[in-house]
Amino acid sequence: MGRSERLIGPMSLVWALGVAVAAVVFLSGMLNLGMAVARWTGWQAAMALFLPVSLLAGIGGWMLVLAAAWRVRRNYLRRNGTAITAVVAESELRRKHGRAIFNFDLWQVQVEAQFPHPDSGAEARVQKKFLYPQYREIKARALAERLSAGSSVPVVVRKNSALFDIPKRPIWIDIW
Repeated sequence: MGRSERLIGPMSLVWALGVAVAAVVFLSGMLNLGMAVARWTGWQAAMALFLPVSLLAGIGGWMLVLAAAWRVRRNYLRRNGTAITAVVAESELRRKHGRAIFNFDLWQVQVEAQFPHPDSGAEARVQKKFLYPQYREIKARALAERLSAGSSVPVVVRKNSALFDIPKRPIWIDIW
């Protein structure tokens, strides 16, 4: 069947670095916007609250930006990629115990699928991780069951990119 390749190219590194830099720029912009609004109002409480409010708004806004980027990429791959069916080689559901300040658990579904690459015919693999908050345990278990080892999953492939064609967005680093 040929050589086996993992569909992780240099774009994954570019994506990870780009997201980190863009997140810092986005949050800085939100802090500047919050400061400008606080100065404009002249209200003393606004000056005191601009930092936490700007940070919370920035984090929420950044999550929306990442979700929009994933939708744009998913639509692009659906339009320009090749839809195929892959076989799940490995699937794992694990509970990531709470750390740091918030102390809540996350459920992580990690899936690796293999398929013949539509362009080269070589066996290719794609791996993605999906996170669910503690209160979405049932959804995490349902996804893990749906994507259990040996099951088939729709995948959209274009060059060195592959995407599980399911509605759940993977973790930010696996969007690319």
